[in-house]
Amino acid sequence: MTNEPIAPEVLCAVRRCVADSLAVPEAEVLPESRLIDDLGADSLDFVDIVFALDRALDVRVRETEFNFLTRLDFSSPEIMKGAHLAEPVLARLESWLPALREVADRARVTPRGLFSMITIESLCLACQHAIAARDAAKAR
Repeated sequence: MTNEPIAPEVLCAVRRCVADSLAVPEAEVLPESRLIDDLGADSLDFVDIVFALDRALDVRVRETEFNFLTRLDFSSPEIMKGAHLAEPVLARLESWLPALREVADRARVTPRGLFSMITIESLCLACQHAIAARDAAKAR
């Protein structure tokens, strides 16, 4: 897990949205649960979850780290080194994909492997960043 604390109300909203979108019991949606590997999400589920979070938290989650991730050009040599993701990309994503810190051989992370690292905690972190951005914009 990351050092950034997850706000209980954010965790509750994320768990509820994920459980509803994936039709799984909310009790099975834990901070360390991986969307793809543990909860069976696919790319359409991911989009549905992000839009549900936008509505539930009145934020634009899709404009946070998810925007960067979903718009990666996997044909770019700046993004990919052969069949694996380049270290600068991994470094940028590490702050909200805590599972990346546990990867022994970072030079071997593939796009599929990267998407399998998205956890409930990752969603919470992205939501918190979106909430902070929204609140900062309102304060201006």
